[in-house]
Amino acid sequence: MKIFPKTFLYTLALLVLIALLANGLIYTLMPTVYTKQKQADLDAQADLLAQELENAKREDIVGLMGSSAALGQTNIVVKIGEDKYALIVWSNDSESDGVVTTYVTVTSNTVSEETNSSASTFTATDSVRSNSLTFPGGSTSLDQGRFYSPAQTINALRSFTMEGESGTLTLAMTLAPVDEAVGVILSLLPISILLCVVIAIVFSLLYARAITRPIKAISDETRNMTLLERDAQCKIQSKDEFGELAANVNRLYKNLLSTIDSLETELKKVAAAEKEKNDFLRAASHELKTPATAVSVIMDNMILGIGKYKNYDEWLPRCKELVDSLSDKLRDILDASRLEVISEPYVTESVETLFSEILEPYLIIARARGLSLYIDWSASFPVTAPPELLRKALSNIFSNAVQYTAPEGKFSVYCKGRSLIAENECVPITEDQIPRLFEPFYRPDVSRSRETGGNGLGLYIVETILRRLALDYSFVPMSSPEGMRFTINF
Repeated sequence: MKIFPKTFLYTLALLVLIALLANGLIYTLMPTVYTKQKQADLDAQADLLAQELENAKREDIVGLMGSSAALGQTNIVVKIGEDKYALIVWSNDSESDGVVTTYVTVTSNTVSEETNSSASTFTATDSVRSNSLTFPGGSTSLDQGRFYSPAQTINALRSFTMEGESGTLTLAMTLAPVDEAVGVILSLLPISILLCVVIAIVFSLLYARAITRPIKAISDETRNMTLLERDAQCKIQSKDEFGELAANVNRLYKNLLSTIDSLETELKKVAAAEKEKNDFLRAASHELKTPATAVSVIMDNMILGIGKYKNYDEWLPRCKELVDSLSDKLRDILDASRLEVISEPYVTESVETLFSEILEPYLIIARARGLSLYIDWSASFPVTAPPELLRKALSNIFSNAVQYTAPEGKFSVYCKGRSLIAENECVPITEDQIPRLFEPFYRPDVSRSRETGGNGLGLYIVETILRRLALDYSFVPMSSPEGMRFTINF
């Protein structure tokens, strides 16, 4: 079951149960609570009347009973010695003016009921209405059972002392109005329950809609997120838990997209690296196949004694040169293939300390070739990097710069800002050829051929190391003086 009907049914059931319990409690507890309240009022009235009787005289009894009866619809019986005073309250339904008149009748047992010489009748507004003792229904005898049933009344009994004589005071109040109220409640109960059910249905619908609307909105957006729609986003319309949930879902989806982008970038890098490795292996196999084939052909011709190859003294040294060249290429290829997996701790040292030692051999070669040198470490700065890897890259840069500097040209190494710069005067390489220089075994012209000793791996090794260390670099031609400039930005 979906959350909307489930929330609606649960809320409706709860509200209907509360309504039934409330109406049931009113119907059940109202008579008890009302009876207790009336009993407390009757007890207070009895205490007050008993106190007044103790401080009064015999001739004041009737007046005190009438005053007490005026406080409520109360029947009062006072017994003191041989005398008995009774006050009975009833409503005269025969009045034609629309006003119900309440009569108070007092009698004393010291006078016979037939003569009724001491009887008095009071109304709620008149002091004395008649001197005849007349009870409801025309009766002339005091019979409380005819006016109220014990099951429908509450009583309060008190003792008092008047002029040295002990007496008892009994107050009784009819509870017939309670039964009528209960009947009214019972007759209104179906209407009340129906109204409560209708209100509960309306409120449950509104509540279920208010609760499920943000959940449905988040569910719809997360459905779009499962399709990886870039513009999918949960709307934050409140600051409660639903708003926090929407914000958390948005952050989670943003992190997911970021992770996917990172993975795609890494996959592209892996694919590019795999392609580079395959290209490197194909190029390496081609580079190795040429001298290996040459050695094999020369050895076959020497074994068969064909033509000039009979001269072993000439061709054996040639075979050794080819084998040595093949060995050097194998060593360089193995070194280049291990660059991605070499692990070396990072250290922090100045540029001069890191590179002055690796530069020294190339300075000797430059002097031997009559090159002009410019070395300036005055702007040296600290660098944090794996020293051996970085030195291997700089070694290839310095080697190429010295090897391809024009005769009597200038070779320069200096620092500027956070950059290390190596320059050499030579014929500039064209812009379209520069990117290909970083491909393995690429040689742009005759000056960079196998006969010059280059194997085409120098700049490939440099790029591999700098890319692994996340260092920016540039290799651009210079116009004045003409030459090439290699810059590493730390």
